[in-house]
Amino acid sequence: MMDERKAIQQQYFTRDREGVFRTSEGFDTVAKSEGLDVAFIKTTLNPFCIYKAPKELLGRGEEDVSLYPESLVVFHADNGDMVIGRSCFVGADFTGQRSASFTHQFIVPKERKEQFLRNPERLLQIRSFQSAYDIRAGKVLPELDDIEYDPAARNGGIDQTEQLLTRLRIDQTRFQQLVYTVMSSVTNKKKVYIVLDTHVVDSAELAKQLLQLIYNSLPYATRRQLGFMTFSSEPEGKQGLHIIFVEKGGIRQPDRNIEREHLFDFPNNRFIHNELPAQEHKYLDFIWQHRHSPDQLDPLFEFCDEALQGTHSNTTLRVQSYDELFTLYEIEQGNHALYEANRAAAMQAIATYANAETIQQKNRLNQLFITLLRKDAMDATILPDADYIKSLLQYYAFADEGVRKLVNTCFVLFISRAASRSDDEGMAEAAHLFDQLLGQDHMFDAVMSGLHGHQAGTAERYVAYRMEKAGGVKALIEEIRFWIQHGESMVQQRFFTNEVLKKVKRLLQTDTVIKQVEAANTLYRYFDELPERANKPQYEDFCGQLKLEIRLELLESLKPASLEYEEIVQLGFMLEKTDQELNSHLDSRQRLTMHLLSTIYKILLMAKKEDSELVKAIDRLDTLDLERVQEALKKLLFSRIAPEHFSKIVYAFYRPSLGRNSGYVAEFDYYGLLEYLMEKGRDMVYDFLVWSAEDSRFLNPKQGIDANYRAALSKFFDIHAPRAFRDKDIKQKLMATQNDSFIAFYKVVKLRQSEEWVRFLVKNKRLLTRSVLSLLGLIVLLVVFRSPLMMLIAYIGPAPVLVVEAMPIDNNASTVTLQATADEADSNVQLFINGEFIGNGKGSKTVELQDGNNVFEFKAVNRGGKASEVVRKELTYAMPAPIVTIEALPEVTRNSTITIKVGAADVHDPSPTLYINGEAAGQSSVTKTVDLKPGENMIEIKATNKRGKTSEPILKKIKYEPAVK
Repeated sequence: MMDERKAIQQQYFTRDREGVFRTSEGFDTVAKSEGLDVAFIKTTLNPFCIYKAPKELLGRGEEDVSLYPESLVVFHADNGDMVIGRSCFVGADFTGQRSASFTHQFIVPKERKEQFLRNPERLLQIRSFQSAYDIRAGKVLPELDDIEYDPAARNGGIDQTEQLLTRLRIDQTRFQQLVYTVMSSVTNKKKVYIVLDTHVVDSAELAKQLLQLIYNSLPYATRRQLGFMTFSSEPEGKQGLHIIFVEKGGIRQPDRNIEREHLFDFPNNRFIHNELPAQEHKYLDFIWQHRHSPDQLDPLFEFCDEALQGTHSNTTLRVQSYDELFTLYEIEQGNHALYEANRAAAMQAIATYANAETIQQKNRLNQLFITLLRKDAMDATILPDADYIKSLLQYYAFADEGVRKLVNTCFVLFISRAASRSDDEGMAEAAHLFDQLLGQDHMFDAVMSGLHGHQAGTAERYVAYRMEKAGGVKALIEEIRFWIQHGESMVQQRFFTNEVLKKVKRLLQTDTVIKQVEAANTLYRYFDELPERANKPQYEDFCGQLKLEIRLELLESLKPASLEYEEIVQLGFMLEKTDQELNSHLDSRQRLTMHLLSTIYKILLMAKKEDSELVKAIDRLDTLDLERVQEALKKLLFSRIAPEHFSKIVYAFYRPSLGRNSGYVAEFDYYGLLEYLMEKGRDMVYDFLVWSAEDSRFLNPKQGIDANYRAALSKFFDIHAPRAFRDKDIKQKLMATQNDSFIAFYKVVKLRQSEEWVRFLVKNKRLLTRSVLSLLGLIVLLVVFRSPLMMLIAYIGPAPVLVVEAMPIDNNASTVTLQATADEADSNVQLFINGEFIGNGKGSKTVELQDGNNVFEFKAVNRGGKASEVVRKELTYAMPAPIVTIEALPEVTRNSTITIKVGAADVHDPSPTLYINGEAAGQSSVTKTVDLKPGENMIEIKATNKRGKTSEPILKKIKYEPAVK
């Protein structure tokens, strides 16, 4: 009884008095199983129901039907079903007069065809093919549960195999070429034509025997695609067929179509496109070795099929894939020498054929990976190379948790082995292994943790090795960030702090002070912010110790007198606030350095509200230290003398010994200050004078100018700027102050610096005032009567005379140049065309013409606003349309499409747009294929340029008469 599996369908095809699809005599399907779809029969099965009888037998009129070879055809339909068919010659048809053939096809559902593919005898040794059928028995054939075949035909034995190969003149190379070519044909879509050097009567049977040998040598993935035909009188090009056995003499020479395919023409010793690649072919050698024992080949195919699950068809059908998998298969079977010859290649192959989606179905590959990895882990002499490690990481990405733990353990062992060598080379090799894990965060953490627990010394050496490689401050910071992310437990170890500290000290030993200070500043601020930024309070001790060492190391080498402005400013990290812990570690020299630097720093970065605090700090300095600070300030600020630094510069000239009992906030060396500023130029001094008028250090308690400062200024003007107030800009700048006492002082200095006649005028001011008033009255009278006179002159005179150059009535050019002149080119007259200004007195303009009538209006206007009469000119322009050219088209065609080649040229547009049936097809030159409908078709072609001018449409009539099938 048929089980629940899908049934096998059948079809008969021959010439009879009627068929399933026709009521008249002829070739047709004469019977079929009920499960066959009608469309499937017509489109898929019927095209293969053709028997091409051998020309040799037909030529001699052979009547013995048994001598005609049968043609066995196997192919895979688009829906996945497999078709097994046999066609044979039956001589006379039902009329008894005409030659006919009979085809019997079995359609195996795609769900069941695997059992046929893995047992080629079920395809090649079927017993139940029918050669005739009486249509009176009905048009319905039974559905089958199985197909009867000869199971004994699976193993032909060594003798039978060798006799066949010897008879067909096939040696090892030729056999391997056949297998390789057949496998290639499935991917390169080329046919394999085989012509055997045998009598035509025996050709089909020998083809089946050879085909069974080849089929037994093919992996299952190839069999799932392969189609073949055991006999044809000539080359057959049907899709789905890869191997076609052709009658001897059936291939013409030369034939370009054949020369593009694979050819094994044994009678003519003609072999095309069948060379083996110049490399070792382990898979093909194994196939040849076991050519007569398919039972020994099947385990290899089973292994390969499991390994290739879920991979792309290009990989499953590639011959090279089977060379790689054969190596893995041999290693699995115990050939460890093959593995030891190239460990990395084997591991890479395993990682290549496994993936996250299919690893659960590839137990043999997974087990092989585990076995080989354990073997290498136990061999103390094994130290893997980069390719080997790369394969482990690739496999780790999709391995299960147990395998991942194994890989991590192996990495710990490999790194320990590498590190156990000589110090330098060993740690470099171990570090190289570690570096392979970078980017694999989880794996790196696990391996590092395992190594620290298994061999702490090696882990610490690796940390030191990485620290040594950090080439600068940024690199060190990145290194610390790396370990915080990947080894937090190690960051809190004493050895880690020591390694960082050693690296910090080396980084602070730079060739320039600025680099030293920049490095210290960057590192200090990083460690200062680290605990809070990383949300790791446990790092406080680690960071605190490093901050202390950074400052102590820096103080050992800093000399206040030699520092530059940028260097002082960057020392804020240790000068901004007092640190008692730091002070407790300083000796007397370091404390003095800190005090001097702190005072200088506070002055350089002071705010106005800090003045009193700074004075107190300076007052605490002894004379020598004050001198050091002020000399440092003068040097640091000299290149930065500017208003924003005036308040700081003042402290370089502070004299506390004179100011403590004076009643003022402080006393300063005012003249020394002015001479210091003078070195930058008088302009800087003037800016300072403006600024100082608002600063209390230069004012007395009543906000008037300080007497000492007044004396210093008077001396300055007398010695360095005796003519300052003769310069208008300087005078305006100084007199703009809001402090009256400064203004009064400047007036005195100004008068003192004036010429004698000026001083005379000042003394006789009243008399001169009356004289000036009289002069002003006269000037007013002149101004009043001057304006009406000028206005009268401007409006007297005639309108301008406009002359326009002649223009052509019609113009074939696309542009025209317009020219006009007014009042003999008087430059005071403006010329306009259509309201657009074109020049004074004489002008021209080139205008792009529009299609049709173009109107231009000319006008001239003089300085008094009088305009000439408007001159109107017209010009007609006929814009040429694009010229369309078209290659000749047939009036009648049997093709459903036609290719049209058209071009267009235009004087205004190098690339006019072409339209075919109202649809834009391209520019300048176009080739387009147009679909035709049966009967008359009208095609319209035209072109349009960029200015919108369209050509007259060209109409073409084409009649489509479909070919009669």
